[in-house]
This record gives sequence, structure tokens and C-alpha cells, in this order.
Amino acid sequence: MDESVRAGALQGFDEVVLELGGDPELLLRRNGLDPRSLSNPEAMVSLAKVALLVEDAARTLHTPTFGLRAGSHQDVAVLGPLAVVIRNTATVREAILKASRYLFIHSPSYEVSLEDPSGHLPGCITLRFDVKLDTAVPQRQLIDGLLASTFRIVQLLSPNPIRLRGVSIPHTPTGDRNAYRNCFNAPVSFEQPFAGLHLGREILQSKMSDVDPYLREQALAYVASHQLSADRLVSDRVRSALKSTVGANRGTKAEIAELLDLHPRTLQRRLTAEGTTFEEIHVEVYRSATRRLLLDTEIPLSQVAAALGFSEQSAMNRSVKRWFDATPRQLRMKGVG
Repeated sequence: MDESVRAGALQGFDEVVLELGGDPELLLRRNGLDPRSLSNPEAMVSLAKVALLVEDAARTLHTPTFGLRAGSHQDVAVLGPLAVVIRNTATVREAILKASRYLFIHSPSYEVSLEDPSGHLPGCITLRFDVKLDTAVPQRQLIDGLLASTFRIVQLLSPNPIRLRGVSIPHTPTGDRNAYRNCFNAPVSFEQPFAGLHLGREILQSKMSDVDPYLREQALAYVASHQLSADRLVSDRVRSALKSTVGANRGTKAEIAELLDLHPRTLQRRLTAEGTTFEEIHVEVYRSATRRLLLDTEIPLSQVAAALGFSEQSAMNRSVKRWFDATPRQLRMKGVG
């Protein structure tokens, strides 16, 4: 299992540590994380080191519920390209399902599933979270932060006010139980079989089109902010945009042109002037992303196909055969390509 996570998952860490009078750089370096490498939110870092980092921060800063506090500081930007996906969904249900698909890219160790109906509270659905990490690594702060962050993001994305019906925590409380109640504004049950958020089932049919228009602009602004500056080669900017949105949308010329604020024909003319085409860059990026997921993770092939945005596994199979002259299973087993 590839126990890594996007550096973007640490959004807000520095701010919370500074609020508590700590030194974020000292904590990062003490836990084997280079602050400079975290400047790129798409960089992959060790999830185990992140888990140890938040445990260390809680202990050093005498804040037992540090994970809750850090997670509550996060917003839609922590999702990276997933914000682009959300703006293209019709309902909250579709948004949740697409978010669950993307989490394999955010971290191969994260899994989220939708229980509909919930097997725990009548009239509810349950968002269930699993973190596949070495059991020797403490995870309480990490899981608390994941739940708090998800709750805040759901609040920001939902077209209607969100009220949780309950929260399941798979461990003992890290601090005052009231801190959990205040964070989620809902009953919290500890030492449960899994981590989960329980919501009223009616939320699933809420129309995403009712969301405030700022969401679309926020998604575009976030992606645009991570592109290379306008004076760089257009081919580099296209490559960066595609890498940032693998699996989050279809990666079409029209979508990437929109992110770069260019007309598709203008985009193609500029790429032609640089001696390349959109199609060539698209293949390069998706070939690399596919190879990474097949060789560096143990994600089931059907989920790899979904995470990469293929319409079905057979479509991925054909692309892999064309790119590597091997099937996905052969590529994974032999490590060729």
C-alpha cells in the first residue's frame, strides 16, 4: 500500500500551530517533513509522517484536540482539483460519489463510502471513512482531523444548512468530550467500529445547482492559482493543469482551455507554435498517472480506472495496452513500462 497523501492535506497546519504559540517549521522538520516540499499542494508526502506530526503537535502544544481544531480550519481548497468536480455535479449524492472516487488520488490510504440507508441511525445516510495505515502509527488526531475537515467542507458545499444526526469515532476521545460536541454540534459516540458522519437522507437529493455561484469561481481560482505564470510556455501550463485535474474531470481541451482562460482554438494555435499538440500532452500526463497508480498502489483495477476518469475499466485496458504493450494486470505484476 502506498501510504502517502497530497501535501495539500496540511492546509491550515501552520496557522493553527502559530495561533497556539508553536513553531510549525520545527514540528515539520522534527517529523521528517521538509517545509519547502510542502509548498506544492500536489506533492505526495508520507501519510505516516503526517499522522505522527499532528500527534506531536497535540502533545507539544498541550492541545489534546489539535486534530479537531486543525480540521475545522480547512476549506474547499484542501480538496484541490476535486472542487472542479463538485461544480459539475447535479446533486449532493453525485458530489459524494465523485468525491469518494477522487480520494484514491488524494491519498491511496483513504477510503470513503456511502451507506444508504445507514445501518446505524434510521432515516439517515452514513459517510464512512477508513484510513489504511500501519497499525503501529497513532491515528487518533489524523482521524479526528479528517472528520472535522469533511464536516466543514460539506457545510461549505451544501446548498442547504447541514445538521449532523451523529458522529462515530473509532477511538477514545483525545480530550474533553465537549470539544467534539462543539465541533460537530451533534451527538458523538466513541470506540465505534468505524469513523463516520451520519446525516439526514433528504440531503442526497439536494440540487447542487442551488449552491451559491461563488463555488464555481472558487474552484476555478484554486486550480488557476496552481498553474504556472502566464509568461511561461503554454505547453507547461497545459501539462500542469492536466496533472492537477487527473480524474477530477475528463481532461478535455475545452475544460483545460477554460481553466487557463483561453479559447480552445487559441490554445491549440499556441501549442502548435511550440511544436506540440494538446493530444500529445494529454497522453503524456495520463500515461504517467496511470503507470503511477498501477505500480505504486494496490488499488483494485476497477477503482484505478474510475480514479483516472475512464468511462469503464475496458477503456483503461485499451489505453494501457496501447501505451505499455501490456494489460494493467501484467504491468502491475511485472513492473514494466
